[in-house]
Amino acid sequence: MVSTAAAIVVKAEWISKRPKTRRKRTAFRSKRAAAIEIQTWPTSWQSLYTGLERAQIKPSSLYRYRASINRCAQLIALGHATEELNFLTAYHLAEALPLSRRIGKRAQKLRARTIANYIESLVVLGRHGGADPDALDGVRFMRDHLCDVADAGDKLKFGRVNEIMEKGGFAFVAEKAGELRIWAASLPDHAAEKTRALQAAALCSISMNKPARTGDVSHWRIGEEIVRQVDGTWWLGWNQEKTEHETEAGVLWPEVGEVLDELILGGRPARFIHLRYRELVGKNWMTLNDQANGRNWPSTMIKEVIGIPLQDLRTLAADYLRLHDPASAANVISAHLGHKTKAAGEEYRTLAEGDAAARSWANMRASIATG
Repeated sequence: MVSTAAAIVVKAEWISKRPKTRRKRTAFRSKRAAAIEIQTWPTSWQSLYTGLERAQIKPSSLYRYRASINRCAQLIALGHATEELNFLTAYHLAEALPLSRRIGKRAQKLRARTIANYIESLVVLGRHGGADPDALDGVRFMRDHLCDVADAGDKLKFGRVNEIMEKGGFAFVAEKAGELRIWAASLPDHAAEKTRALQAAALCSISMNKPARTGDVSHWRIGEEIVRQVDGTWWLGWNQEKTEHETEAGVLWPEVGEVLDELILGGRPARFIHLRYRELVGKNWMTLNDQANGRNWPSTMIKEVIGIPLQDLRTLAADYLRLHDPASAANVISAHLGHKTKAAGEEYRTLAEGDAAARSWANMRASIATG
């Protein structure tokens, strides 16, 4: 009958004193964080980069291009390809890129879309630097091929979403969140399993209210992006890392607020909610401390619970909106998912327009049939 939530601090202090082994990822991370030295690039790339620097490109985009070009330059230095910007170079780099990112002895899997982005950086370098346009078309061909491969892989995502729809869609997600809350209630307050169950329940619940990108979700802070108001309701709004645009869910559903209260209380009596919230202002909403989990951690947690990653819940939400009202779905989906441009939601727009046309034709046929 006594809350043991306070034991979490004692347990954390005891664990922190245990001897720790050196993590193998340290060297990889320090290497990744190393400064980019353009002087190490192939000579022809250095001259091309001068034109890229003068181009009208946002500083954040220029940084991403530079980092991607630097990775390709490292592979050139290792002899995986030549420095000519042509199809053969792009092909060899596409083959070598997945093998170039290793953690310890394990190669890190790179998606076709990610590899295409690396090759795209070379296209941008050549276009703004004044490379031979005919040879550069070969690089574009390789980039487009990788994008096609990525699009083919996206079809698997729709298959996963269809499986969840067959299980009940968001009703299935809500059911899993409820099971997690029941399980958490049966565990002692100091148990790590209870914290993990409440974290998963909160992720499932808030993703039904408004599904966000996993990188954004991982960095929300209590009292800043996710706020508990005086009346006990929770409010959510944040600046999207990908689009640099602000978006918000506004006041969250009451059911979501209940799960968030359980998460921050961690087994403490409900009367401590205001005190507990004040203690956690500025802390990460998942870890309840200053440190955030990895960017992909929310997506991994969602996948463990319901079998699909967090990104698929965004697709699931779009399907619900599209089926509810196809005529207005495209704009609603774009606003709900936080797309920066019209082109970002073009696939959903095409599907919605097709659904709207089919529904309109069905109504017309019914009208004709009834005279």
